[in-house]
Amino acid sequence: ESSLSTGLQIFFPFILAGLGMVCAGLVLDVVVEWEVFRNVREIYILVPPLLGLKGNLEMTLASRLATHASLDTFDSFETAKPLVIGNLALVQCQAVVVGFLAAIVATLMSVMTGDLISMDHFVLLCSSSMATASIASLALGIIMVAVVAGSKHVGINPDNVAAPIAASLGDFITLLLLAWISNKMWELEGSWLDVC
Repeated sequence: ESSLSTGLQIFFPFILAGLGMVCAGLVLDVVVEWEVFRNVREIYILVPPLLGLKGNLEMTLASRLATHASLDTFDSFETAKPLVIGNLALVQCQAVVVGFLAAIVATLMSVMTGDLISMDHFVLLCSSSMATASIASLALGIIMVAVVAGSKHVGINPDNVAAPIAASLGDFITLLLLAWISNKMWELEGSWLDVC
């Protein structure tokens, strides 16, 4: 590939990645005023570790899929199907663990600053974090499969496109889901705990 071709392939996805980061910041600016963010301060503490750890999952998935596309394992449905299913299943398992660990980190950071955390808040934090990580990983995983397969189909190097798109959509979608899920759980005022 020529430098010009590589530069053009990278330019637009990186612009998209920058816009995604700006949109995530704008979303955070709005949701911190929501009642759940004001009452459960640990959710605000949860945002950086959850987004960071989820970002790592998305980038590694994008890299794995792009590598397989370069090895031509995406060329036929028979070879791509088990690869896609296996990678999506792996990312789902990792996402649940990452969601739980991010909630633990947020709780420990809150406790270290001298705040006490109630069991209801801890359960809300863990459940919203794990649900967010799982749903976001599934959605972004499917998008990454489509991006890698599509870029391979049109002759663009998936390595140049997949990672920036994962970065742009990852933080934005994860933050939107975290805010929405935690807000819905807060609105139920713990009645969802009775079901468990």
